Amino acid sequence: MSDSAPARPSLLRSAGVVGFMTLLSRLTGLLQTFFLSHVLGAGAAADAYAVAFRLPNLLRRFTAEGTMTAAFLPTLAEAEAAEGEAAVKAVAARFLGTLLVLLLLGVALVLLFMGPLAGLLTLGRPETQSELTARLGRIMFPYLALVSLTAGFAGLLNLRHRFALAASVSVFWNLAFIAFGWITLQVLRRNGQVPLETVAVVCALAVLAGGVLQLLVMLPAVRKEGFGLSFGLHLRDPWVLKALRRMGPGLLAAGIYPINALVSTMLASSLPNGAQMVLYNSGMMGEMVLGLFAMSLATAGLPTLSRQAEARDWPGMNRSLTQSISASALLVLPASVGLAVLARPICALLFRTGAYHPAASDWTALTLVFQSVGLVFVAAQRLGNQALYALKDYRGPAALAGGTLLLNVALSLALLKPLGTGGLALANGLASLAGLAGLLLRLRRRLPGLDLRPLLNATARALAASILMGLLAWGGARFLALDAPHAFTRIPLAGRLLPLVALCAVVYGLAAAGFGHPEAKELARKIGRKAGLR
Repeated sequence: MSDSAPARPSLLRSAGVVGFMTLLSRLTGLLQTFFLSHVLGAGAAADAYAVAFRLPNLLRRFTAEGTMTAAFLPTLAEAEAAEGEAAVKAVAARFLGTLLVLLLLGVALVLLFMGPLAGLLTLGRPETQSELTARLGRIMFPYLALVSLTAGFAGLLNLRHRFALAASVSVFWNLAFIAFGWITLQVLRRNGQVPLETVAVVCALAVLAGGVLQLLVMLPAVRKEGFGLSFGLHLRDPWVLKALRRMGPGLLAAGIYPINALVSTMLASSLPNGAQMVLYNSGMMGEMVLGLFAMSLATAGLPTLSRQAEARDWPGMNRSLTQSISASALLVLPASVGLAVLARPICALLFRTGAYHPAASDWTALTLVFQSVGLVFVAAQRLGNQALYALKDYRGPAALAGGTLLLNVALSLALLKPLGTGGLALANGLASLAGLAGLLLRLRRRLPGLDLRPLLNATARALAASILMGLLAWGGARFLALDAPHAFTRIPLAGRLLPLVALCAVVYGLAAAGFGHPEAKELARKIGRKAGLR
């Protein structure tokens, strides 16, 4: 039991480091989205960019922070336990070298078929938009190899409990995107107005520039830890084969959320111009919440869960898992309620700029309301999947994900006509709820001694506090006239909206602690001690 004793504070501290660096990443991500919306707007060219970028971004969940790390890190933990430290470095180098070769072959194959693929994703749209989508896709798709290798290096740093740099690489991508895009457009504008199609090409090139920079940032730290890369197909290495086999059935499970997003992309091609960019921006807001809270806990928790599973420390693993999901719900629930209630002023603050017109901002806000419904289910599902991967259970999540995907398609088809982009967002959330229910049942069978009652109790308390906070946000928005047309001037809007958000956060924290949420009470005690109140 001694190994499990420090797991709780260690996990929270690690998640806190990841969360802080992820916060910086999301803040710069907002700047990147603001820049993209400003220069590209929400029209046919913006839709082409959104569809083309979704292709490598979708597959990144499979080959990067999703399935790859979930299969890679537990395998390295096994190799270390069986053969020692030297085996870890050798297996890591061979696995990443093999993965890079496979990725480059896959990228080359997709580039050959990018035309038909873009046509499928833009079915029903004009041929010129399909051609632009294919052109942008050919530029951006190599980003998949760059970001996957970066994620592999980040996983190695996480294994060494160096979470800060690994969690901050997106900061460099965001800043590189903005810098490259702004400088290039300034040069092009010297010769006159730049067409939106050309702006989209510049943004596609900025994606690659960001990918190169974030990989270069990782290299010195990885080399300092003694890790490298052995380029080639090392399929005779049993550890490499084990990791690849584990990636196979986990592809669907780890990528269920982005697969749902791809389904939404295909269905949204039947909607008016701007629908793809609206889904892109509302999805980015949801990912900001998930990345800041759920993924920071998942990233920090996987090495701990893997070691606890390897040691068969079931009580420690139970505590780590339930604490992660409870802490995630404590943070994701109020963020989801806040986004839904304050969607219109938030989207006005972030997106009403340049080529992104007020109608597109309001459309994004309406979609964001529906997007917020499923965030807490997606967050819990991601954390639960990490526990199953630590237990080396890959087939169960894959089967559950397949059923969830079919449900999402059925719900999307049913909700598309009455709700448009909002229906697609709502379908993703409802399908995630069904997937989470199946996942929890699977965990109860696979993880000895798992008791979900404390988790459900804590989540109910967080939900009650979130509802109270949502009522405050709703009343405050009306008192401050945040929905009035004159309120959408950026600086006055920020001066009203941001203090209201801060007040809601304070009230939520006090309410959650008052309702007896365990993590909220613990946090309140720590703040009280530091403030000298107790």
